[in-house]
Amino acid sequence: MRVLQIFIGVSLLLATFFCQANIQAVGLMPGMAILEKDGQRLVIKAGQEKEGITLIRANSEQCVIEINGQRETLMLGASLASGYAVAQKQEVRLQQDFSGHYFTQVSVNGRSIRMLVDTGATNVALSGNTARRLGIAYANGRRMRSATAGGIVNSFLVRVNEMKLAGITRYNVPVSVIEGAHPDIPLLGMSFLGQLKIQQDNGELVISE
Repeated sequence: MRVLQIFIGVSLLLATFFCQANIQAVGLMPGMAILEKDGQRLVIKAGQEKEGITLIRANSEQCVIEINGQRETLMLGASLASGYAVAQKQEVRLQQDFSGHYFTQVSVNGRSIRMLVDTGATNVALSGNTARRLGIAYANGRRMRSATAGGIVNSFLVRVNEMKLAGITRYNVPVSVIEGAHPDIPLLGMSFLGQLKIQQDNGELVISE
């Protein structure tokens, strides 16, 4: 009977440890976030920890939180279903093509496009034509001037809600949109890759969290 009680107690402890918590950002401002965890409202300042959630940083659009050592980016109004078990790190391996470049499929706001991995590009870069096909209203972005091989051109800096490379997801990603048809191949730049690990392994490009 004693063994049975211990077994039941351990089972309940494990069930609690791996339970899911639904976390939503209901209010964001520089250095502070108002979160809801399973219906409980929490006001957290940067660096504070409440109910197992640590706020790393926040602005008016998104916040970065840490749960059991794992960092997640949460957009205003978005929910995160997060378990207490340690998540597996995501890794993508890309084969080099005959020209020595690496191409991959990337989902931008749910729409898949083929992109060239370019660690020399500050931002993800799209042509105006590609941005329109993806439904990105880039004309509402910040107007800029960009230097290209063809000279100085008009461009717009926007943010896309979600970008996915296989199992690696990033939110609120800065994207440069250059008016016209160039670049004809979208560039996967450092505004997406900057917080990831990138290394070469026997002719493969390994991108991991």
